[in-house]
Amino acid sequence: MALFQNISIDQLLSSWAANAGPTEDEKIAYANAVSEILDDSEMVKKFIENVNQVGVWANEIDDAFDKVTRVFADMVSKYGGSLPEIKNFNNEWIGYKERWVSHLLLSRDVASEHSAILKRFDKVYLDMVESIQTVQDVKDVVLELQVFIDEDHDRSQEMSAGFLSLKRDIQYFVPRLDEWIETTGQELAEDAKRLQREIESLNSQIQVMDSKIEEATTALIACGACLCVRMVPMRMTGSLTHFQILGIIVAGSVLAAYQAEKDDLLEQLSGKERELAIVNQTQKDLANLQTEFDGVKPDIDLICQRLVLFAEIWSSVRSQAVQIQEALKGATSAPTDMGFKSSVKLARAMCSPLEAGLEKYATTLENRQKEKEGKN
Repeated sequence: MALFQNISIDQLLSSWAANAGPTEDEKIAYANAVSEILDDSEMVKKFIENVNQVGVWANEIDDAFDKVTRVFADMVSKYGGSLPEIKNFNNEWIGYKERWVSHLLLSRDVASEHSAILKRFDKVYLDMVESIQTVQDVKDVVLELQVFIDEDHDRSQEMSAGFLSLKRDIQYFVPRLDEWIETTGQELAEDAKRLQREIESLNSQIQVMDSKIEEATTALIACGACLCVRMVPMRMTGSLTHFQILGIIVAGSVLAAYQAEKDDLLEQLSGKERELAIVNQTQKDLANLQTEFDGVKPDIDLICQRLVLFAEIWSSVRSQAVQIQEALKGATSAPTDMGFKSSVKLARAMCSPLEAGLEKYATTLENRQKEKEGKN
């Protein structure tokens, strides 16, 4: 233990990396030190609880996924009409949740598999290694070990990659949704400005048309007055002049044309005002959507943090299994070497608590799944 007092494991590993790895004495001392720790019943209990902690993480991730899923469903209900693109983001999130459930179930199966694998390591193969007495024993054990080493135990790597891939996709999902909100907000602001300009232009055109209508009305009234004044002479002469008749027709036609044009402008104005009202409401919806999305970002961050932990623990399990395999391979060259014996001692010390932790985790998830199915 003296070799590793007052120095962290990270410092130790950094030192080994800088010096092309540990010395043989350091390897032996490290293996013995860890073995002693794992011989401590309280430390073993804590180790098992640390492995089982992923069951707590699973609950946290589930709760976070449920909360975010409810918020997205609510946003689709409230804003899906004015902002239909949010439906695509909602469907994407549902896909992430389904992937999480799939990976979690796979982790349960992998935990059970690794628990059984570690039990075989400990009770069969490591027991065989520690029972070696002759050179022939070594040869026999090596043959047995090779069969075991050649078995496919890589589902933990597949699952670890699955958790990391899901974490990356969710991390990318957040800025994409933020970018869509920002871009949509900019487009709506431009639409609002354009519509406001068009409304102002239409109002100006309507004012001009009101002036023209007023002028045409005045002209038509004037023609009517002339008609009244000429009624007596007309009776005497028998008819209006062609110029008088033409003046009345032109004044009436111009007034009708102006009125029709104004009606068209009013219809356009009404349409633009409706468009602007929709844009203004959509801007409010987008602002509310942004606020609600910001509210679940901490939950999404929690999901990403916990997914990394899931990936790391399973990567660690696989790495430890590989280390055990490598230690066993050493039996061919130095079955009585102190370094090898220390490695085997460490392997056996690691197997039991790790096996128990994985078994507890698998059982926790199994019971949790049954409980969820019972609620549904």
